[in-house]
Amino acid sequence: MSRKFRLGQSREAQDLDHREVYSGERATDSKRRQRRAERLETGIEAHDAQALLRLPDPAPWLHLPEATLIQRHSQWVDLELADHSVLCATLGGKLKGVHLVCGDRVRYIPMPVEATDAKRPQAQVVAVMPRKSLLKRGGSDDREPWQLICANADELWICAAVVDPPLRPGLLERAQLLALDAGLTFRVLITKRDRAAKKDTLPELDPLREQGVAIHETSALKGEGIEPLRALLQDHVVVLLGHSGVGKSTLVNALRPDSVLKTGTLTKFGTGKQTTTAARWLPLAQTAGPGGGILVDTPGIRTLSVRGFDRALLAQVFPEFPSEVLEEPCAFDPEDDETLDRLDLAYPERLQSLQRLWLEMDTRNPNQNVWR
Repeated sequence: MSRKFRLGQSREAQDLDHREVYSGERATDSKRRQRRAERLETGIEAHDAQALLRLPDPAPWLHLPEATLIQRHSQWVDLELADHSVLCATLGGKLKGVHLVCGDRVRYIPMPVEATDAKRPQAQVVAVMPRKSLLKRGGSDDREPWQLICANADELWICAAVVDPPLRPGLLERAQLLALDAGLTFRVLITKRDRAAKKDTLPELDPLREQGVAIHETSALKGEGIEPLRALLQDHVVVLLGHSGVGKSTLVNALRPDSVLKTGTLTKFGTGKQTTTAARWLPLAQTAGPGGGILVDTPGIRTLSVRGFDRALLAQVFPEFPSEVLEEPCAFDPEDDETLDRLDLAYPERLQSLQRLWLEMDTRNPNQNVWR
């Protein structure tokens, strides 16, 4: 007879949710719970954060045609060929576990299909070429250490609205760190500039201005600031990043008059509605002449995790701090007047931002909640 436990009594966590606890139950009652416990039982072990970024050797497949991955779906991908036509393709078995992302250069094998079934995949991706750059953000834990955003890009443009949603300097600092890690040129695009008075100089951007970061003020509805951006796009691959509702899709429609991307308004809570569901590769050659550049429109984000990034990058994001603060920022109290006077900071609130990023970039959490 099994032991009964009353309310208030405890059992070991390993015995509470371990799959062997359910082995004596009827199959119909325990099957679902056994599968759930087996799925969560991963054990605390060391994880290689760089394994997700490694690519198989493409040498055996170099004789095959090359294409660009322009959009990733759940079971297939869209490829852009050399003649700018689009081809639907599946992933080969040798790419199992490889995370492909928009912008990847791939090699593929054409697959013959019936002409009456145009929706079926017409090719199979068998190799991924080495990436010139890889834009990524931190994942939730060691089992998913990175979330890939785009490959082979040249610049990162972070979009921030003046209002609706409000301007958040913390997101700009995180985006700058991601761009430094990927080796991309970083620019800030201020959208909806017509919603604020001209005399409003947006002092939240002063720290970036002092660093020499390029800041472009635009109003897509009035066409202000669009032409300079179109000139910067020439022969470049640019990733657009930002919160939902800041106007990324509206900006893309202004830069590509032939584009009709869906745009959205704000919710009753003041947050944006997500209209873009996956990163999309959008060439501008049709409207800007040869070499018109590429825009990569991405889904709206809530935040940009920097978990797992090198803390040495913080010295470039926060150049006003001395080395003693960058090495141990949490040793300084951001609310202590004496500390702020000694550091002589022009923007004291940046110390709290530095502390948040420094803590988030700490050692990865070994998946502690393995059986919960």
